Amino acid sequence: MLIRPHEFSLSTANFIVIKVFAILSFGFTLITLRPIKLQPQHYLLLGLAPLIMVSAFLNGWGTGGIFQAQRLFVSSIIPFFLYSALIATPSRQRLLMYICIAAALVMVYNGHIQQASFNGKYGIGIGDSITVGRDEMRITYLGFFSDPNDLGMFLVMNMPFVAYFFGRGGAVVKIVMLAIFVAFGYGVYMTGSRGTLLGSVAVIGLYFLISNAGARLILFACLSAPIAATLLASFGGLSSTESSAAGRLDAWYDGIQMLIHNPVFGVGMGNFMDHHGKVAHNSYVHVAAELGVPGYSLWGGALILNMLVGYAILKRFNRYPNDEDPKDLEVSEEKSEQYKEEASLNKALFYSMIGFMVTAFFLSRQFTLLMFIFMGMQTASHLRLMKLRPDLEEMFSAKMVWRCMGYSWAVIVAVYMTLKVGL
Repeated sequence: MLIRPHEFSLSTANFIVIKVFAILSFGFTLITLRPIKLQPQHYLLLGLAPLIMVSAFLNGWGTGGIFQAQRLFVSSIIPFFLYSALIATPSRQRLLMYICIAAALVMVYNGHIQQASFNGKYGIGIGDSITVGRDEMRITYLGFFSDPNDLGMFLVMNMPFVAYFFGRGGAVVKIVMLAIFVAFGYGVYMTGSRGTLLGSVAVIGLYFLISNAGARLILFACLSAPIAATLLASFGGLSSTESSAAGRLDAWYDGIQMLIHNPVFGVGMGNFMDHHGKVAHNSYVHVAAELGVPGYSLWGGALILNMLVGYAILKRFNRYPNDEDPKDLEVSEEKSEQYKEEASLNKALFYSMIGFMVTAFFLSRQFTLLMFIFMGMQTASHLRLMKLRPDLEEMFSAKMVWRCMGYSWAVIVAVYMTLKVGL
C-alpha cells in the first residue's frame, strides 16, 4: 500500500493487488480470528455505508451511492478493521512503524530524484512519477501519493514515530532518527504543501501544549488555531494562485450552505464539486456538506472517540499502577512495564493522528487510506491497553460515544468562526 512496487511499471500499474489482498485478508480474519469483538468505532463507520446509499438515492444518484458505499467498505472500513484487530502485540506495532518510516524515506528519496532531474517543465522519479507545478516543482510519488498533499500528510504523520524511536534508543539510534527527522522536514518542504507545513508545526506545538497545559487551554488553542492560520494565509506567505486563502474560505462557505440547506442527508457523497466546482479544502466541511448531520456525526464521532481515548491515556490513565488506588497494588511489575510501553506507543499514535487532523483541516482527505490505517493502529493500541487495564472500558461507553459525536461539531464551529472573521 505504501511503497507500491506494482506501480513501478506501466504494465502492472492497474493491477488491483491491494484490493485483492485486502479482501482475502478480511475473509481469512473472519474465519480464523476468535473472538471478534467490534468497538464503537467499527459500528460508527459501518453506519456510514447505508447512509451514503440513502443520501445518494435522495439526491438522484442511487447507483452512485452503491458504488461509493462499496468503495468505502473495501478501501476504508476493511483496512481499519484489519489493523485494529490484528496488531495484537507491541512488536507488531513497532514493525509497522518501521515499515512506515522506511516507506516515507523512499518517498523523500524519490522526491530528491525528481528535483534533481527537473528539466524546466517537470522532474521524473521512480515509476515515472513526476513533479507538479512548474514553478514550485512539488514532489509526488505513486498511487494516492501522486498528490503532494497526501505525500506531505504521510511524512507529517510519521514524525511522531521517529520521535518514539529517538526516545527509546541509544546514541546511534538517536543520531539516525535525528537524520530521518531532518529528511522528513526536507520532504515536507519539497511537497510545497501549506497544509502539511502547518501540520508539522502543529504537531510539535501541540506536543508541548498538551504536555504542560490544562484541558481548557488545549481546547481553546485547538479552536482558535484554525482562525489564526487562515488569517495568516490571508495576509500572504501561505497563499498561492492554485489554492488561495480566499478560495478556501469560499469553498468552506459553500459547504456550510450545503449543510444548512440539506441538513439530514447532505448533497450526496461525491457531489460537493457539482455544487461548488472544487473540493472543500477541508475534510470536516466536505463530509458535513455531502452527508449531513448524521453522516458527519458518525465519521467525526469515530475520529474524536479515538482521539479522546488517546488523550485520556496521556493525561488521566498515564500511570499504572496508581499509588492512590488500593486495587492497583496487586499489579505486578511486569504488567506495569508492559503498560508503560503500550502507553508510549499510544502517545506516538496520538500525535500521528494530530498530524492528520490538522492537515485535514486544510485538505479534503476525509476518506484517505492513511486515516484508516493510522486509526486502526491507534484502536489496536487502545485494545491492548484495555486488556492490561480493564477500567479503560469506561471510555467506550454509549454515553461517551454520543458525546464524541457531539464534540466533533466543534470543528465545524471553528470553521464558522473562521468564516465570520475572514469574510
